[in-house]
Amino acid sequence: MKCNYRVAWVVWAFFLFFLVGTKAWPCSEVFVGSAPKARVSARNFDFRSGRGFVHFSPAGEKKSAQYAPKGCRPLPWVSRYAAVSFNSFLPQARSPEGGFYSAGVDGVNVAGLKIGTYFLASSSFPGKGPATAIDVASLGQYLLDSFQSVGEALADLKSGRFQVTSLPTETLAIKLHLFLHDASGASAVVEFLGGSIKITENPPIPVLTNSVYSESLDHLKNYKGFGGKRDIPGANGSLDRFVRGAFYRKQLPEPADAAQAVNFGFAAAQTLAVPPEFPHGCTQWTIVTDILGRRVYFRTLNNPTVASINLPAVAEAARVSSDIDLWRTDLSGDISGLFSRSADFSAAAVPRRPEYDNPENWAELPPAGGEKKPVDVFFVHPTAFFESEVWNESIESGLKNPRIDFSLKKCASAFRKSCNIFAPHYREAHMKVLRASEANKEKAMAVAYEDVERAFDNYLRHFNQGRPFILAGHSQGSNLLLMLLEGRFADARLREQLVASYLIGWSVTTDDLRRYPFLKMSAARDQIGCLVSYNTQSEKPAMTIVRPGAVGVNPLTMDLTDRFVPAEKNLGALFVTDSAEIEIPAFTGAQTVNGALVIPEPSRKDLVRTPFRGFYHPYDYSIFYRNIERNVAERVAAFLRRRQGGN
Repeated sequence: MKCNYRVAWVVWAFFLFFLVGTKAWPCSEVFVGSAPKARVSARNFDFRSGRGFVHFSPAGEKKSAQYAPKGCRPLPWVSRYAAVSFNSFLPQARSPEGGFYSAGVDGVNVAGLKIGTYFLASSSFPGKGPATAIDVASLGQYLLDSFQSVGEALADLKSGRFQVTSLPTETLAIKLHLFLHDASGASAVVEFLGGSIKITENPPIPVLTNSVYSESLDHLKNYKGFGGKRDIPGANGSLDRFVRGAFYRKQLPEPADAAQAVNFGFAAAQTLAVPPEFPHGCTQWTIVTDILGRRVYFRTLNNPTVASINLPAVAEAARVSSDIDLWRTDLSGDISGLFSRSADFSAAAVPRRPEYDNPENWAELPPAGGEKKPVDVFFVHPTAFFESEVWNESIESGLKNPRIDFSLKKCASAFRKSCNIFAPHYREAHMKVLRASEANKEKAMAVAYEDVERAFDNYLRHFNQGRPFILAGHSQGSNLLLMLLEGRFADARLREQLVASYLIGWSVTTDDLRRYPFLKMSAARDQIGCLVSYNTQSEKPAMTIVRPGAVGVNPLTMDLTDRFVPAEKNLGALFVTDSAEIEIPAFTGAQTVNGALVIPEPSRKDLVRTPFRGFYHPYDYSIFYRNIERNVAERVAAFLRRRQGGN
């Protein structure tokens, strides 16, 4: 999957986080240096979230705009130049099947074309134009991919062969203006005003914020040093930042070399930084680009240590696109080697492993000091990582990933009445493992499994205190728990504490049961130490994840019956939305057919939405929620009776 500059399809997009509010975010750039010594761009990316990625794009990739208005086709292109770019995520729509957009923030290509984008609320794009269109959030990447100079890029923008549009998201129409530079020393500000393109070539003040450039110049005349009497302002408004940037740039001496220009760039960016207390976003990333050297230096709010990228070296070694997660806190020095050289799993790019003695690395723990229930559940969340093209999510990204919290609310909560919940964060595998080779899949899953096993051992050492426990998960989480069962539960002492395992959204096969005879599928509601596994779909879905030889349990009976069980046995589906929990008794019946849990087409299509016809995997828990909740209580009661010597 190429998530960059295409709408990303999201199989398990239970929940979309919202990075943008109703107001725009600020950003600033100061251009430092002149030929022949140095040409350096220094910019801040100010936003409500630092979630994003650095993307390397090789030459020769087919791409297209990620959005075009009705009646237009997205502009297609093939990249001519390798480039590195910084990108943020934007929600496409508030719906379970919705995806995300990738918004290009800053980048440079191997030819020395550098482009930054900045929000401009007053942008007004052409209402009509050619039948080919590109959204402004994709425009920067298109120009980086296609041109080696500011002149070439401007000529293409003026050609009229395509129209530029805003990018509509759930909460805000993305409107941007651009600041372009190249290795020759040329610069230009590109804006879309009054339905037309406005270009300011070689702008006299090499600063850009979030106001129309000509208006910024007019405002500057009011300040000391630029013809006016006002003192230089210190506030965070767009025009204030422009004045402050212009003043700082004016005071800078010409740098002696690129290294000094980079240092000057970080210093200039610091004067324009927005503090974290600012309600509509703060400085999340500072990016300083040595255009002549094609080197990028950056730091983030989450990680103030400067990291660097040597674009020529990456372009020489890498032949595939890849990403680096900007939430990571272990990025330091030259990180060029973290980009993938080939399509295969890259051990060099594996993020640091979490330490489970740190409570922060648990998605959920029981409240401190509260009275403990007699049984625990060790819950492993499903795939919640769909965005950037990496093999495993960093732990820092997971800590900020609201889909994980949503999965706990949607799935793990079914165990809350009966159990204390212990749910670790882990370096989950990206969903691209679904289409990866077995070798690459195994390596990515091994990283995720290492964390789950270490978290389980930490749970046993520090939290369990001899209580019985349930293993439960969904999707990837269930896959990892099956690996844990197969690798560790030949130990009879562990099995003595195991109430049951709910491996929902993953297939347990006849081969699994043959190779590991201590694994038993549920044959009764109160059976102890058994497995509950099923995958929900229609009879003929457009997509299935049911493995060959799957053995499925019907959650309405908690046994292996293959008869149809009517909706009257469904105690209640529970659908979690952004604003409510919707419960519907007798939502549907179900039947196990060739290892799949087959249900009729749901009548509430507003609650059961999926990108693939008949693929109900995201709702494995939701559709049978109350049956799962009751069954957990039944098995817990049966286990405790047995432990106490009862029948």
